[in-house]
Parts: sequence; structure tokens; C-alpha cells
Amino acid sequence: MKHTREGYTLLEILVAMTIIASVGILITQVFFTTTRSNTKSELLKDVKQNGDFAVESMTRMIRNSLGVESDCSPAGTTLNYVQIKNADEVDTTFGCVADSGVTRIASTSAASGASDFLTSSNVSLGGTTCNDSTLVFFCTSYTDEPSKISIQFQLSQAGVPSGQFQNADTNFETIVSPRN
Repeated sequence: MKHTREGYTLLEILVAMTIIASVGILITQVFFTTTRSNTKSELLKDVKQNGDFAVESMTRMIRNSLGVESDCSPAGTTLNYVQIKNADEVDTTFGCVADSGVTRIASTSAASGASDFLTSSNVSLGGTTCNDSTLVFFCTSYTDEPSKISIQFQLSQAGVPSGQFQNADTNFETIVSPRN
């Protein structure tokens, strides 16, 4: 009578389990890395869209304004807000506004006193309070030439600690002059 052995040895089972576990760990790491990258991409997109909207809005309004009402000098003046005179003779001020623990860019009309936020509450200029480095306007003015305003700010995803991998921040900078 001949005995035939059917089945697997303990060593074969351990090798197979090790291979399956290694492949499982690799697939899990790829999944989490992809998810993390997608999250970061979405956060960066949100920050970029907010910053682009704020820059475009300020640029358009300054370019179409009658002039800059803030004090500007030929050597340049650093300001944390800038005031312009719109085509309808109403002053508008651009600056940083603290809103429920988030610092946002806003335009404030002198006629109504109401602030229109140019950034959403999902992004922040940094911190919970406005300071001199949060939103910077650098204004230069020469005789018989329109003033030039340099706008600089950095937007970050609100509510995310600075060391986190999801922390999305982007710098924005432009120079604009009134046409009128």
C-alpha cells in the first residue's frame, strides 16, 4: 500500500502568507499615498482659486479706479491696506479682515461700509489676526504718473496645523496701476 501525501507543508503555507501580506501592504501604501496626493491637490486648488479671485478682483478695481487715495511716495510706501477712488467717486479699501478666527481679504466700500470678502472662510491669510505682514501693499507714486501698487500675500488652508502633509499654501504677488 502506497501512502500519498496531499496538502501543503507548514513552510509552503508560511511562504504563501508572507507573499500575500507583502502584496497587501504594498497595495495599501499605494492607496493611502494616492488618497493623500488627491487631498493635497484639492486643497491646493481651493487655495489657488481663492487667491486668483482675490488678485483678479483687486487688480480689476484698481485698474479701473480714478486713482489711489492712500499715501504713496516716490521711494515707495508699505501699507497693510490700500484705498482707491472708484469711477463712481466712492472710496473702496482693500485689506485684511479677521472673520470668526480666519483672516480674509476684503474690499470695503465707503458708501455702504459693508465688506465684501474676496477669499472664502476655507482659506486664511495666516493666523487668526491681521498683522503688518499678512497682506502687504507697496505703493509708489511719481509726479505726472499713475501710482503703482504691488500686492503680496500668502494664502493657506484654514484650520490645518503647519506641519501637516495636507497643509496647502501659495504665495500671490502682482503689480497694478490705475488706467484713469
